[in-house]
Parts: sequence; structure tokens; C-alpha cells
Amino acid sequence: MRQRLMIAAGSVVVAIGLFFAYLRMARAFPINGDGASNALQAWDMFHGNPLLTGWALSDVSFYPTELVQYGIVQWFTGVTADQVHVTAAITYTMIVFLAAALAKGRATGREAWLRIAVAVAVLLLPVPGTGYQTLLSSPNHTGSAVPLLLAWLVLDRIKHRVWTPVLVALLLGWGAMGDPLVTFVAAVPLAVVCAYRALRSGSGERLYELSLVGAAVVSVLISRGFRHLLTALGAFESPHPPIELAPLADWPHRAWMTARMVGVIFGTHRPGWHPAAFEILLSLLHLIGFVVALVAFFVTLVRAVRGTANRVDSVMIAAITCNLGAEIVSTISVDLMAAREIAPVLPMAAALAARYAGPWLAGERSRRVDIGRGVLAGVLAVFALTVVIYSPPRAEPSEAQEAADFLRARGQTYGLGAYWASNNITVTTENKVVVAPVVGADDRLIPFCWQSKTSMYDAGAHDARFVVFEKDRPFYGTPEQAEKMWGAPIERHDVGKYAILLYNVNLLNGFPPHCG
Repeated sequence: MRQRLMIAAGSVVVAIGLFFAYLRMARAFPINGDGASNALQAWDMFHGNPLLTGWALSDVSFYPTELVQYGIVQWFTGVTADQVHVTAAITYTMIVFLAAALAKGRATGREAWLRIAVAVAVLLLPVPGTGYQTLLSSPNHTGSAVPLLLAWLVLDRIKHRVWTPVLVALLLGWGAMGDPLVTFVAAVPLAVVCAYRALRSGSGERLYELSLVGAAVVSVLISRGFRHLLTALGAFESPHPPIELAPLADWPHRAWMTARMVGVIFGTHRPGWHPAAFEILLSLLHLIGFVVALVAFFVTLVRAVRGTANRVDSVMIAAITCNLGAEIVSTISVDLMAAREIAPVLPMAAALAARYAGPWLAGERSRRVDIGRGVLAGVLAVFALTVVIYSPPRAEPSEAQEAADFLRARGQTYGLGAYWASNNITVTTENKVVVAPVVGADDRLIPFCWQSKTSMYDAGAHDARFVVFEKDRPFYGTPEQAEKMWGAPIERHDVGKYAILLYNVNLLNGFPPHCG
């Protein structure tokens, strides 16, 4: 009992330390339009609009998952730019602990600790730049790994219980309600693997495998049924993800782009960073973890085909394959920022690497084993020291901070603006300057039917007196379109990359309807 209490207390201390370290990293990037929109949705959800009626969300709602988390954090922070960073740090800390628990499995003693150490070594230190933006920013699918890992933990720790398939179905259904990605990287792999195992199993084991196939199917029914129920109740609108099959000729390029994405989430590819000696060292140390995960993947894949692999290991192999395969054959992987789509691969690969390498490291002492333990200890020491002492420069709270500061100083309180600036300004000024998102359409501006709410464009409730444009993103609207609609502004101010037009009329009078 005393040992368990000490472990629990130590875990709490480590969790708190990791949270503050990841919070520093998260603050190295300003919030963007997506995270700001999620913050506004969570606030509305917890303040009288639980169904988010009137909202047009993105193709991934995060409704019962991270929006709930945002709302809880807002009880302490309010609607601020920093609450996005706080939530991201909490999420990644949870992922590290869940992946470590999954890596441990049913092992005890030295092997358990070595498994945990391997998983933590792979996950501990996200790469600066794109890595921070992928793993420590807005929801971006990273948090979807939480219900996924919880489901695999139930599958691993609670075997052959009547209610195990029920728990798995509920967890995967919950995850898919907020992010359809969970269906493709969790429910589908679970169904395929367990169906294959059922064909190879005896009559006693076959029934349990088929019950897990049923759990995968039920999880899809839960998520789809929940969405239909929300629609019937008049809840938010959310379009289907715009996923299409890429032309066969594009697959080699997309495979290369996906490989770079894998490098970003594993920390071996550090785009935009100077090749300083320490950066090269960190990349090489991350490469060790990647190689171990790669070997574990192929070894476990062979075992899974032969039917000798652990059930959870087989499911994780299938899940990783589905996630990476979808990136290669679909139109998702347009640039490195699409690495967010494969974020769940990282914790599963870390757990898989640990479950493969842990037993070997815990085996009888030999020269190879001693070298392996020494390398693991060295990697952990360097990464832990870096986490403690490295403090990345803190970015501006928002991408549109300079525009927000200008509008607030001028006493402006309500207006219209390009999407990536609009909700950012609203959040970073804590609702003191509210900006409704717009987009350009031919020779006019219209409401942006994405991460916006019908009441934002109500001329009876709001008096919009300015428009904010991003000069480097003219597809969200231009000053010329504004002048065609309302004439010349009384003032124009160019603030950094933003053009701000001030008017002496309510711009919402006669403005096109939301999502019309």
C-alpha cells in the first residue's frame, strides 16, 4: 500500500511538471481561428446553448469531447487565448500517461518500468515549430487519441468480461461523436482484426472476438445515432469531412508527404529549424525511438498475420496502417500541417514500441541489453533535461493580435472580418471586440458558414462598424468588395498584414443571411 501511494504521489508530481512544460511549448504558437472558434463554442455551450443551436461548425465538431474540456477549463480561465494553450497542455499530458499505461500492459516489476520508460522516451519531447502546432495547439485530432487509448486500455486490461465490449463501444462511440477520424482509425481496425482472429480461433474464443466486432459496429451506430438525434433537436450544423480518393499518380508524392508528417510527430523532421548541433542531437535521439517503433510495427505485423500477436497489439498495427494509408490515398495530405490527421499514430506507436522492446530490455543481462538500457537512460535524461530547462519564446496570444490591439484602442466593439482574424480577435480581447467571420463571394462579402453563429449577423442585436481583411488571404474577402457593398470607408488603416476599414453605418443592415 505504501509503495502504491508513493507511485501515485510521484505520478501527480510528474503530471503537474509535464503540464507546465507543455504549457510553455503551447504558448510558443499563437492561437488560430479554429482554436478561437472552439473556445467561443464551448462558452456558448456552457452558458445557455448546450446544443449550440444556430452554429455552423467545422467538419469535425469535437462536440462531446474537447468542447466539453474547453468548457471545464473556462470555469477557471474564462474565454481567453491562454485557455487554448492550457487545454492543449492538459490533453498532451493525458496522452503521455495513457500511452505509458497501455505500454505497461499486464507487466510488473522491472519490465513494467522499462516499458513505461520506452513509451515516455518516444512521447516526452515534441519537436518545436510544426510539432508544437500539431500536438500542442487547437484540438486538431490530437485529443481524439484520448478515447482511443482508453478503449485499447479496456481491451488490454479487462479481458473476457461481458461488459468489456460494451465499454469499448461506448468509448469509441464517444470519440467518433466528436471526431469521425476515430471510426476509421479505431472502429474499422478493431472490427477487421477481431473478425480475422475469430476465423482462426476455437469456438470458445470466437464468441468473444465476434462480440468485439459487434462493439466496433455499435460504436459507429452510437456516433451516427447521436448526430441524427442532435439534428432532430435543432442542434448545430456540421458538414461531412471533404475526403476524396486522390488520383493514383499522386500517391507517390502523398506517400512522401506522409513520411515527412511522420517525421514531424516523431521529432525526426524539424522543418524551419537551423541545423545547430543540439537540434541535430535531438533529431538523432528521436530517430532511435522511431526506429524501435518501426521495427516493432513490422515484427508485430508478421505476428498478427500469423495469429500469434496480442489482440491489442494487432489492433494498434491495423489502426496505424489505416491512419497512414488514408493519408496516402486520399486528398488530405496537402502540406505538413496535415500531420494533425495522423496525430493518434504517435501514442499508439510509442505503446507498441514499448510492448516490443520492454521484454527484451528486461531480459537476462548481456552486452546488447546493457547497451540498450544505457541508450534508453541517456535518451530519457537528455529529453527530461531539455523539457525542464528549455523555455521557447512566447508568441503573441493571437495571429491577429496587432489588429485586436488597434481595434480595442480605437474603442471599436463589433465588426466583420476574414475568418482567420475574426474569432481570434473576439477571444484575445475577451469578447470586448467581437468580429463576425466573413468570406468573399464574387463582388461582395457574405457570412462565412464555418465556425460561426447565426446571431452574429443580426442587425437588430449588433452594430457592426468595421471590417478586418487579411491582405495575404484575399479569398476571405478584400477591401474592394467592401467598398462595392458599402462605399468608401471613413477611415482605412493598414496594421501589419491587416487592412481595417471603419464605417459610420451598421454593416449588418441588408447583409446576406447566415449560411444562406
